[in-house]
Parts: sequence; C-alpha cells; structure tokens
Amino acid sequence: MFFTISFVCFGIFSALVSGQKSGYALELPAQGVTDFANIWGMLPLTEFTVCFWLKTTAVTGCPFSYASTNTFQNELLFFNPSSFELNVGNQAVPTGVSAADGKWHQICATWSNDNGAWKFCKDGVLGKSGTNLVKGHTIQPGGSLILGQEQDTVGGTFDKTQSFVGRLAFVNVWSYTLPGDAIKEYARCCLAGEGNVYTWSDFIYGIRGNPRMVIPAGCPCAL
Repeated sequence: MFFTISFVCFGIFSALVSGQKSGYALELPAQGVTDFANIWGMLPLTEFTVCFWLKTTAVTGCPFSYASTNTFQNELLFFNPSSFELNVGNQAVPTGVSAADGKWHQICATWSNDNGAWKFCKDGVLGKSGTNLVKGHTIQPGGSLILGQEQDTVGGTFDKTQSFVGRLAFVNVWSYTLPGDAIKEYARCCLAGEGNVYTWSDFIYGIRGNPRMVIPAGCPCAL
C-alpha cells in the first residue's frame, strides 16, 4: 500500500516521516511554481556524479537545477525527460536519453574538469558521453539546489512551463566520478548508493509548497 501525504503542517509531517527520511518519493503532480525542494551550500566541485530516480510522462521540465550565488548561471542542470539535456557551467549538451514513459528510471551523470569528460546513463547503461565540456571549470559553491524547478535567478524566478511533473526519489550527489560498474550496480536498487555531498534525506526539510510524499517510494527495492 502507498501512502500519499500532502505538506500542510510541518509538525504533523515530521511525526509521520520519523524513521522514513530516505524511504519516500516526492510527487509533483502538476505544472506550477510553488512546489519544489530547495537546499543551499554546495561544495566547489571539479568533478561530480549526480544520480536520481524519476517516474514521469512529462515531455519537458526540470527535475534538478543548481545555480551559483557567485556567478549566477546554471552550474548544473538536468532538463527535458523526453530527451535529456545536461548543462554544466552554463554549457548544454544534448544526450538523446528519454525517461518519460511513466516507469521508474535511474538517471546518472558524471563530469570531470580535467578534460571536460562527461557521461550520461539511464538504468546503469551509458546513453551518451563526450569531452571538452567546460574543461577546467569549477562548479561554484554556496548556491541553490532545487528539485522540480528551473532557476532564472538564484533560488527563484520559476517558469511554470519548465516545472517538473512526476515523482523523484533518491537524489544523491558525489564529489567524484563513480565508475560505470558502480552506477550499474546502483541501478538495480534505488536504495543503493549514498552521495558524499548530498543524500536523499537532506532534501526532506527543504520541501516547499504542497507536493506529495509517497511512502514507500515505489522504485525498485523501495516497495
């Protein structure tokens, strides 16, 4: 059985999710500008891995957006689940990877500034890769990481048409590039893997508006 919880009273919410900080999915049911999760304080990154699980039929939308307070730009952005675009340091690359079929999928991207090498994977399988993506760049620290919206100013100025509709779960950020075999292994179970920069449990207290929390999450192993 799935339980859907709307965020009305933080005290009630806290009690309901006691012991469930990571075992939930965040459901964003409709386009809008009020529903999202937001945390602050990214580390400076010269390489990264970002992995998350999503379930959507949306053609467009932004499940993950990080914007820097130092330079304002899209330091790290995942856009359009029907044909994902990866944006690092305000430079976008198309991946051709689609995850908009209404099923749970693991999405992972890695990047290193040594030669700008990047990889984009779905369900543990490499979808697209390349080099020279903002070679030598550093992801700027201290900014705003938002799930479900694309930022036109740091922490805000959302566009309804760019909001994500669907479910998100188990968002993790690492300060290094995970090897392909680890990504493949983590794709077997959405409970696997825990970022050393951010883990899924970090986002629960940054939820804003009136999204829904689904317990259990429903992705592989979290039933």
